[in-house]
Order: sequence, then structure tokens, then C-alpha cells
Amino acid sequence: MKNTKQILSALLAVIMLLSSLMVFTSCAENKENEKNPEKQTSVSTVTPGNSNEAASEGETEKYVAYDKIEKEKFDREFVILSRGDMKDEFEVEKITGEILSDLIYERNTVVSEDLDISIEVVDGGEYNEVNNELIRQVTSNDDDYDMFTGHKVAFMNCATGNYLYDLNEISTMNLDAPYWDQACRENLSIMGKNFMMTGDLDPASMLISACFVFNKELNKELGKTEPYELVDNKKWTLDNYLAQIQDVSQDLNNDGAYSAQDDRFSTTIWSLDGGFSMFYGAGGRFVSVNADGEPELTYSSERVIDIYEKLYKVVVSENAFWLPVTQIGDYGVNYSIFTEGRALYCDITLAKISSFLADMDADYGIVPVPKYDEAQDEYLSFVNGASPFAMVAQTEKTPDFVGTVLEAMSAYNYDNITPKMFEIVTKLQSARDPDSSRMVDYIIRNRVYDFGYFMDLELTNVVMQGLSNNSETIASDLKSKNRAAERALGKLVDKFSA
Repeated sequence: MKNTKQILSALLAVIMLLSSLMVFTSCAENKENEKNPEKQTSVSTVTPGNSNEAASEGETEKYVAYDKIEKEKFDREFVILSRGDMKDEFEVEKITGEILSDLIYERNTVVSEDLDISIEVVDGGEYNEVNNELIRQVTSNDDDYDMFTGHKVAFMNCATGNYLYDLNEISTMNLDAPYWDQACRENLSIMGKNFMMTGDLDPASMLISACFVFNKELNKELGKTEPYELVDNKKWTLDNYLAQIQDVSQDLNNDGAYSAQDDRFSTTIWSLDGGFSMFYGAGGRFVSVNADGEPELTYSSERVIDIYEKLYKVVVSENAFWLPVTQIGDYGVNYSIFTEGRALYCDITLAKISSFLADMDADYGIVPVPKYDEAQDEYLSFVNGASPFAMVAQTEKTPDFVGTVLEAMSAYNYDNITPKMFEIVTKLQSARDPDSSRMVDYIIRNRVYDFGYFMDLELTNVVMQGLSNNSETIASDLKSKNRAAERALGKLVDKFSA
């Protein structure tokens, strides 16, 4: 008789076979031809499950990460305290036919059987409630939860307060493995300590990657060229993007002002995301962690100022719709303008494509955020603070058990979920836009984490604030905040060293 894992695997195979009939074969072939695992140090390989060793007839061998994971039997619960918005990434009760949900269900079933565990997911509410419960657990010396799903704010409040376990000290975790996001590890570690990680463990993390979408029908109506070829030829730069959006914005009702209800825009941008995504996409960086594990100000003022001046042209000169952060509760209007066909481009994340564009009538395409210039090697995707991170409380009494489970879940996802990221992102809309499959690869290939942004240094807000204020330059703001940023970083180094 087949065991539970075999039955579920067979059922899921049927579901995925039916789904795959809608996906162009050429997309998969392009993805295979484009990847180079040896160069991809910023994030897990986009099309995991393959090594870079050539097999017979020019094909690549299958690399199955999950088969290499130690599978000790534990006969116990693995308890996760999850942010409410991330609970479904870890707990699924049954097969529903929805791609990501079914894959997570199978992942939980396989890992539970192989490790002899039961996975319990507790809804911890908002991220600050999860942080408060983690702090309570540590101060009470409890061990109620094995893993917490953290938030950007957790990095400041929990790490600096000595509430988090250094993941480097868990012997059963292999943070060098490709299913852990190496850019996160390199840029959010401090003094050799790593307190929260992300990667293939949680698909939601990979979906919180910045990108652009464009209205294909409006693009054709305006006589613009689709940007796919520019992207593939590494020519999708801020200058070429500016050329695409020139004179697109129009005051359609001729009332002398641009309004969200009536007019057309070159691009729609929510300031809390867009100011960061375009800046980091162009290679801007305020803080990096050096080889000694110390954060340091590494930006070139001239480069940062030049990037900003290009962004000023995008937002102000070309009359983009810029939704101020003060209207955070109404950020959906930013996407409504695009879905109504009144914007050529929209700054967005992969996760929000499914949430906000699902019912859009016009065809849309997906592209990465533009590079600074052609000399920039890769397209870079900013990861904002909403991304989930795996955290372990400092009082965890069985860290090796936790590490084994996290490794198993991550490796399984690496083999079986991440390769299907395009289908997950677009809800099988690939049938009407197969080119976007390659674009999703670019988007999740190199993701950006700025230590200064995650530690809430005021310096990192100068771009967003400058664009919100229609300032033509940020030179004086950078200079005024530089010294305070240096002092703040010095205090962090002292705290973590101690």
C-alpha cells in the first residue's frame, strides 16, 4: 500500500501537470540556458534543483538538496509562532488546487513523516506582537516556540536586546547552502553573528522582491517598444526607462492638475516602496558589512546623488503618480490607477501582482527594476521590511532539532517550490505573456539588503523624503546625516561586540 507521502506526491503531480499545460515550454528552456549557479551569490539560484555539472547530451544533472538532509526521527512537535500575514506559508490543512498552498501542504506532509514530527503553527498577530512574545519567552526562560517569523523591526528590537539565537551556532544549520539567501547572510550579519535568515524556507520572502509591471496594451497604443529585449540585452537602465516614459503622463480632464481619479501617469509609485526599490535597483547602497563583520558607510556621495537626480526626473519631471507614505492606508490606489489602464508602468513587488492585478483586463508584463547603467552587472531587487525572516529565541533548549527542521523545510522548498515561482507569481497567466517568465528569474536572482535600512538609520530615508518634497538634490541632506549615521553604527558595533 502506498504511504501518505506517495499518495500526496501523485495527487500533486496531476495538479501540476494540468497547470503546466498552460506554460510555454520555451520559458523553461530559457530559464535553464540563462542561469549560472557559480555567479549567483546574492540569493538562492532561481531555478534550483540543478547542478552546474554537465550531464550527457549537454543537459544538467538533477541536484536534489532534500535527499542530502539528515533525517533523524524526533517524535515531537515543531511549533512556529508566525505573523498572521505569513501563517499560510507554513500551515495548510488540505489540498485545494492552488499551486503554492498545495506545495506547502506536501512539504509539511513529507517533512513531518521523514522527521517524525508534527508541525504546529500559532497565529502571533502583528509582527510587534510576535516580537513581544519572543521577548517574553526569553525573559521567562521558556521554550514554547521553536521558530518565529520576524520582521525588519525585529532586527533592531530583538537582536540588539540579546533575545535571539546566533544561527551560526546551530550545528545542524548549513548557512552556506544555496537554499539560504546569501545576500541576507552577508549584509545582515554583524560582528560574525547572524540572528535572522531568509531564503527558500519561506516563499513569501522571495515574493517580496521589487519589480515593475507595464501595461502592454497602453504600451502598444503609445508606440513604445516592450522592454523585454532591453532587459535581456542588459540595457534596461534608468536612462532607457526614462526614454520609455517620456511625455506619457497627461492631464486628461484638462483641469490643470494631476489627479488619481482622472488622469494618466507614466508610472505609479507608492513612496514607502518605490523610493527604495528604484534607488537600490540602481546599485545605491548606504551601509555594507565589511570582511570583519562591521557595518560601515560605503556609499559614494557622487553616485548616490546622480542616482537621485535620475529618480527625480522619473518622479517629478515625468509626473509620476507618487503616493506619499502619509497615506499608507490607501496604498491600493497606487495599483488601481494601473489596473484601470491609466498608467504605463507600476512599481510593485511580486507578491502584490497576484493581490492587486488578478482582475486586470489589459495584458501586463513583468520586468525587473532598471539598472543604473549598462556597466552595472546585475538587475537588483530591493527586499523591503515586510519580508519574513526565521528567528530562534535565545533560550531555545534544542537548537539542533530546530536547525534540522529548518534545513529540511528549506531544502524541500529549494527542490520543489522555488522552481515553480513564475507560476506562483502570475497565477498561470504565463499563457498570455511567456516573456515574463524570464523576467521573474531576473527579479529573484539578486536581492538587495541594506544594513542601514534594516537598522532604521535615518540616513536611508533621504531619497524617499527628497522625492516626497520635490527636492532636486539630496546633497545637503546626505552631508547633514552622515555624522549621526557614523555614531549610530559605532554604537551598534560596540553593543554586538560586547
